[in-house]
Amino acid sequence: MNQETLTPEQREFRRKWVVLFSALESLVETGIKITAAILTGSAGLLADSIHSATDVAGSLMVWVGVRLAPHKFKRFPLGFYKIENLMALAIGFAILFGAYEILQVFIAGKNILPQNIPIGITAVLVSMTLDFFWGRFEAKSGRLINSPGIEASGNHTVSDVYSSAVVLVGLIGSLFGFNFDRWAALFVALIIVKMGATIIWDNLKVLLDISLDAKKIESYTDLLLRHPGVTLVKSISGRNAGSFRFLYLDLGVKAYELEQANEIVSSVRMALKENDPAIDMIFVQNAYELPPVVTIIIPSENDGRQVSAHFGKASYLTMLKYNRQTGQYTDLSTEPNPFHQEEKQRGIQLARYISNKGGDSVCCREDLQGKGPGLLLHQLGIDLRHTQSDDMQQLLSDYFGNSVALLAK
Repeated sequence: MNQETLTPEQREFRRKWVVLFSALESLVETGIKITAAILTGSAGLLADSIHSATDVAGSLMVWVGVRLAPHKFKRFPLGFYKIENLMALAIGFAILFGAYEILQVFIAGKNILPQNIPIGITAVLVSMTLDFFWGRFEAKSGRLINSPGIEASGNHTVSDVYSSAVVLVGLIGSLFGFNFDRWAALFVALIIVKMGATIIWDNLKVLLDISLDAKKIESYTDLLLRHPGVTLVKSISGRNAGSFRFLYLDLGVKAYELEQANEIVSSVRMALKENDPAIDMIFVQNAYELPPVVTIIIPSENDGRQVSAHFGKASYLTMLKYNRQTGQYTDLSTEPNPFHQEEKQRGIQLARYISNKGGDSVCCREDLQGKGPGLLLHQLGIDLRHTQSDDMQQLLSDYFGNSVALLAK
C-alpha cells in the first residue's frame, strides 16, 4: 500500500492505535517467553523475555507521544511535535540495551543446558514470526504517516528477531550438547548496535532542528515556481518536528493588492500541503515582485514601430520577453489589437486580454492613473508603466530606465 491509498481517517487510525497494538503484541510475546523460560530453565529465553518486557514499556511511551504530539496549548502553541522524537530516542537506547543483554551471553560463555528444548524452540519460532510480520507492518505504517516514533518502534520489533535468533541457535545447539550462543550473540549484537545508533542519530538531528534535505527543498521550490501568481522564490527553508514539517517561505507574488496577495499565499499553502501531508505550518513572507524574465506588452502604432498615445484605441500590440538582468529582449512580435474598433470598454477588455496572455508589464504614452483600465491592470498584478517617447527602439533599449512605474506601492 502506498501513501496515496491511505485516507485521512486511515492515517489518523494508524497514528492513534498501531503502537498500542504493538504493546499488546509484545505483552503476549513476553508471556509466551516467560512461560517457556520457566518450563525449560533457559537463561537465554529468560533474558529475551525481559527484553520483550522492555518493548511493552517502549511501545506505550511512543503511543503516549503520538497521541500528545498534535495537541496545542497556550504555552505550547506549536504542539508537542518533538515528543515523538524523544520517544524514538528512548527506543534507540532500548535497542542498545537489548544489544547489551545479548553481549552478556557472549561474555558469560557456557551455560547450563536447558530442559524441554522443543518447547523453547517452539516459543522462540512463534515470537520470531510475530516480531517479523508485525514489526514490518508497524515500520511501514510509520513511514506512510511520517511518524518517526512509530517507524522506530517497528524497526525495534523487527530487531527482536535477531535477538531471538541467538536464543534459537543456543537451544538448537543444546540438542546436540553444544553452546553456540557466544559468537552468534556477538554478531547479532553488532547489527542491533548499528540499528539503535542510527535511530538515535536520526532523531537527535531533528531535536537539534536540522533543516530539511536538499531534495525536499528542491521539490517544494519547483512546485512554487509553477504555481499561478508566484513570480520568484527568494528563499525557502524548513525543519522536521516529530512527524510534522514546518516551512518558511519568502516569495515574490504577482499582486499589488493585499487581498489578492493573501489569496495567492492561501493557495500556495493548500498546494504544498496537498503535495506533502506531513507539512503542518507554513510561514510566508511575500512582496510584489516581477519575474527575472518579464513578458512585456506595449500598445503600438505603425506596425509596432511606435509606442501608441492611446491604450484601448491602439492599433497594435507589441509583445516580447525582456531579461531584467541583461537588458536584452527576445521573441519580439506584433499583432493587431482585437479591441481597436470596439465602441465600449475597449480599455477594460484589453486589460483582461493582456492578463490572459500572461503579460507581466504594460507601457504606453497614455497616463492611466485613476482610469478603469489602469486600476484593473493594477488589481491583476500587472506592472503598469508610462513613457513620453514614441520611439519603440529607444524604449526597448532600456525598458525600465526609459519608463516610469504607475500605481506601484
